[in-house]
Amino acid sequence: MAPNVESPVPERLTESRSRAVVLYVGLFRMALGVWLGFRPFDDTYITFRYALNLAAGRGFVFNDGEPVLGTTTPLWTLLLSCAAWIGAPLEYTALGVSLLADVGTALIVFQLLRRLGYSNTAAMAAGLLFLSVFDFLSLARSGMEASVFVLIVLAALERIAAGRLAQAGVACGLASVTRPEGLVLMFVLAVAVWRARRQARRSEVVLAMVGPIALVASWAIYAVGFFGTIVPQSVLAKAALADPALTRFSWTNLALFFLRGQFGGEILERTYLQLMPAITLLATLGAYGLMMALARREEGSFDRVLLLLVFPTAYIGALAVSGAFTFFPWYYAPAYPFLAVMAIIGADRLGTIVRRRTVVPLCGILVLAQVVAAVYVKLPNDRSFWIEGYRRVSAAVDRDPNVTVAALEIGTVGWYVWPARVLDLVGLVSPEAVGRRPFELIQATGPDYLIVRSDDGAGLLREALADTWFSTHYTSVALEADPFVPREFRAFRRLPADD
Repeated sequence: MAPNVESPVPERLTESRSRAVVLYVGLFRMALGVWLGFRPFDDTYITFRYALNLAAGRGFVFNDGEPVLGTTTPLWTLLLSCAAWIGAPLEYTALGVSLLADVGTALIVFQLLRRLGYSNTAAMAAGLLFLSVFDFLSLARSGMEASVFVLIVLAALERIAAGRLAQAGVACGLASVTRPEGLVLMFVLAVAVWRARRQARRSEVVLAMVGPIALVASWAIYAVGFFGTIVPQSVLAKAALADPALTRFSWTNLALFFLRGQFGGEILERTYLQLMPAITLLATLGAYGLMMALARREEGSFDRVLLLLVFPTAYIGALAVSGAFTFFPWYYAPAYPFLAVMAIIGADRLGTIVRRRTVVPLCGILVLAQVVAAVYVKLPNDRSFWIEGYRRVSAAVDRDPNVTVAALEIGTVGWYVWPARVLDLVGLVSPEAVGRRPFELIQATGPDYLIVRSDDGAGLLREALADTWFSTHYTSVALEADPFVPREFRAFRRLPADD
């Protein structure tokens, strides 16, 4: 274990009491998340539908009989399918598991910093700051895989710090089949194994490398055999939509993330009240301190840099280069625990410079800022009709496996019309849509229903309503106006004479 790096002052809390504080605050946050309730994104239901089909014996598919890999989180899908198989409601299962995972992440953050030589105070403050980030709580409530992925990533790093390389290898493998970005951990593990090759048992070293490779290879073999590829169709579809404007938008969002918070709107509304500039500056100071310590070859500095900086830097860098920070709020999730950790390390370093206790007061200010931002900005802006609008117009659809529903956004629609077939006009689960105009695809396939949102599908609606073919073949069967945003949710049905 590395030496303590905080100022040499007596600690008021023992390790067990510091850990208990993190646990109790985590449980309170979990209760708060349950009270606030499940708040999904549209993409949440894509994974839910895969899980439901898998539990129903239809296979790892979005549409029955169509083996297309349209999800990037196979492990989360498998976990949810187990819940669906025993009859547990997926919404509450996803909410409960995610909130519990966040408690585990906070405790692992505490343990990781203790193993790296940081004081009880710093480790506790990092865990509490992570738990206070309201945007991460919102992501946990979404039903996406973000919380479970972050938990496994931190668990892998903590196991490396503990010298339990075989366990770390399993965690790295699990992370890689939860999100593709988990593969970054393989590099961290490989470096750790290389450094420990002379001290660790040979069996430990072998298991550390074989474990993750076996897990990833098992999924790859299944994916290639069943889907014909290991590359998700959703990745291919999004790549086909990429353009310079979206790339600039992504870089702008990333810059704004470090200034005002993440992209998202509504409950993820950006605000300076959450003090992101202060968190960013403290995190930068913390990262600079770690790099300077490494340059001076201080004891334990290499481990701190390897375990606290490599993954978040590679993760954010890779997604930034690929232009991923566009309309997907959950991509920011893995940055939060590391920002919290580095901000506290920066606060600790600042205290060393000014010769004052700074960790506790700065942590308190940052935590309070998150609470103020949540109460005065984020919760008042949580007026979304997105999911409800799609749910209401989807009620007009016959839930029959022989029915086809075309849509630009397939998550909520696909969930509420199951087991009807969904034609994804963007191509996330329908490869035939990639590179084709949505209206052209509708004309070629003649789906039984079309469900569209008037802002997202403005171009499609204009083209369809101006075309006499559409007016003679389809009729409007449902329309819901969004009470918060000037847009409508519409459902059209193919006329009976066309059947």
